[in-house]
Amino acid sequence: MSDTGVVTTYRNGFPESRHRVHAVAVRRDGSVIASCGDPERVTTLRSSAKPFQVEPLLASGGYDALGLDDRVLAVMCASHAGQDIHVETVMRGLAACGLGPEALQNERSRPEERLRHNCSGNHLGFLANSVHHGWDTATYRSPDHPSQQAALAAISELSGIEKAAIPTMTDGCGVVAFALSLRVIATMYALLPETLPRQFAAMTAHPELVRGDGDFDTEAMRSVSGCVAKGGAEGLSSIGLANEGIGIAIRIDDGNSRASAPAAVAVLRQLLGWNGDVPSGLGALAEPVFENSVGDPVVRLRADVALRS
Repeated sequence: MSDTGVVTTYRNGFPESRHRVHAVAVRRDGSVIASCGDPERVTTLRSSAKPFQVEPLLASGGYDALGLDDRVLAVMCASHAGQDIHVETVMRGLAACGLGPEALQNERSRPEERLRHNCSGNHLGFLANSVHHGWDTATYRSPDHPSQQAALAAISELSGIEKAAIPTMTDGCGVVAFALSLRVIATMYALLPETLPRQFAAMTAHPELVRGDGDFDTEAMRSVSGCVAKGGAEGLSSIGLANEGIGIAIRIDDGNSRASAPAAVAVLRQLLGWNGDVPSGLGALAEPVFENSVGDPVVRLRADVALRS
């Protein structure tokens, strides 16, 4: 284990709090290129699992049978910002399945609010797989439902870890979540352009559907050629660099996601040799500034993440 990195929160220049960072970069064979902290730290994937959770729908032929397009696939992989473009895309997917927004079980609220929930596309994927196979749609969130078991099988196959050895728990939106080591997660993302080519193509073609303007995932895919990025709750960033054959997993130890973007930019800066300015889309995320309730820009985050080979 090498020293952990840190993201420091400064309030008017005063160091107010610090967030420890674990990060690892690997080749496609899983060999570690560089790391800081503990590359074997086990963490929940949360939403970083979404591109893998939709694979059973694609592999079964259900996606094509339902006549869905790559914009719908991108939103199935997304933790979107709940904007109109996201809602319209999820609605089209539900309509292709013969369902309405009331079928979504991502939160206890009115159907219109469920559509804007950041996991509505992910839940659409489970519903679509259920419709294609004739499975019950009312119980799709249950851990023993075929759609959740299929997702676990996909995570097992694509991680190389036996199903019984993968800890499972309940995600924030009610479906099954998984836990793996950072090194394994990074390897899955190094391989994602090859193992999940349709998800890779959809996410990189429509990064605005994966999250939203100004978010790290969207801006990284816009700014870095061949980059696929998908964050997960509790401070996980998962990145694949297709052109370099590299996968990256970064975990903010205390789970505070505000530290994720500066940590990820610091890691990319070292791996991609950005000696000067970072790409323009990521500039504001390298040292993000936050305003207080009266609009004063008083908080700045700075990352000190030194990777070691």
